[in-house]
Amino acid sequence: MLPVRVVLAVQDEQYIEPFLHYVRCSEFARRLIMTAFSRKEAFLKFLAESSEMVDAVLGESSFLEAAGEGIHGRITFIRLSDGEQETFSGKQLAKYQPLHLLLSSLLEIVRGGSEGIAPMDGRARIIGVTSTVGGCGKTTVALNMARQLASEGAKVFYLNLETIQSGFMREGHEARGDGHRAGLARLLYDLKAAEDKREPLKFPVSAYAYRHPLLQGDTFGPLDNLNELLEMERKDTSELIDYIAGSGLYDSVIVDTDSFPNGRTEMVLERSDKLVWLVTEDWSVMRKTEVWLAHLERSHPSLYNSVIGKSLFAANRVTGEYALSPPRKEMAVAVTLSFIPAWSQGNGENGALMHSPIYQRDVMKLCRLLNPGMAGVDETGSAAR
Repeated sequence: MLPVRVVLAVQDEQYIEPFLHYVRCSEFARRLIMTAFSRKEAFLKFLAESSEMVDAVLGESSFLEAAGEGIHGRITFIRLSDGEQETFSGKQLAKYQPLHLLLSSLLEIVRGGSEGIAPMDGRARIIGVTSTVGGCGKTTVALNMARQLASEGAKVFYLNLETIQSGFMREGHEARGDGHRAGLARLLYDLKAAEDKREPLKFPVSAYAYRHPLLQGDTFGPLDNLNELLEMERKDTSELIDYIAGSGLYDSVIVDTDSFPNGRTEMVLERSDKLVWLVTEDWSVMRKTEVWLAHLERSHPSLYNSVIGKSLFAANRVTGEYALSPPRKEMAVAVTLSFIPAWSQGNGENGALMHSPIYQRDVMKLCRLLNPGMAGVDETGSAAR
């Protein structure tokens, strides 16, 4: 999805400076290209010479009147209203409001509320990555899925809910120097505080998350205190997922979970729109998965039916042709992901993770199965564009 090109036109330079700073430092940095003017002459000259490079003008009445909206039919003109009583029949937004809300409304106006591939209600699609047995490579798969979807133009959030989190995320966080971000621990606290006050959380995702340079998507910095996750209950997990998926900023939220059952994992199973269920070539992994699903079917038949209905089984770390037959027909493997020998030498999370054409090809196939609308894959594993 290409960014929206917006011209901000207001007389007050003290309004322009923090406005542009917020865009540059928030999740809107990759969704908006902003150009600002405080003088009408420069603004009109820019429109006359570069109108084909403008999608929308967000400005005060005097600037819009000077521009003459009728001669720029392709451009969306949006008035910044400061509360004064004026006769204005076009689109307008309150000038003084939280910038997150203002910019979200701006994007909705320009793109008609159909930005990205998110559902019509603005909620991101939640994709859980899970397995019954540890060591199946959940984090490797989840990270590569997030990276692949981002490379296809989607806006992705990677949410790691593992108790022991990947060192890969810590390195990306330190490389960016984003230690000033509030982080997941603060967000969980703020969500509880907002609930106690019976009011919505006032801060955007960008106040807590950061953009990982390799994933090209947003995530939280790693937690130093494991109790922050160990104390998370089902309700906390649900509220966290709702906050991210309902922000309107993402197309997909990729959720990485623990292998062992706990409240966080169970809530991810319930709330995900799609589940990637990992197995390997090891028959014991397939057997343990079957035992867990049989238990779920007996103890929670409605949840079992829901989980199976949205699950896609994928075999990870496959060395050749996958030959295992599933103990249950609903566990049939839909896609295989190749074993990368270099990753077994300790480079999996840090270097080779994002740089294997073979694995990228396999993950692209997985993403295509989850989202048939994305670019196809040819026989060589290249994206069909």
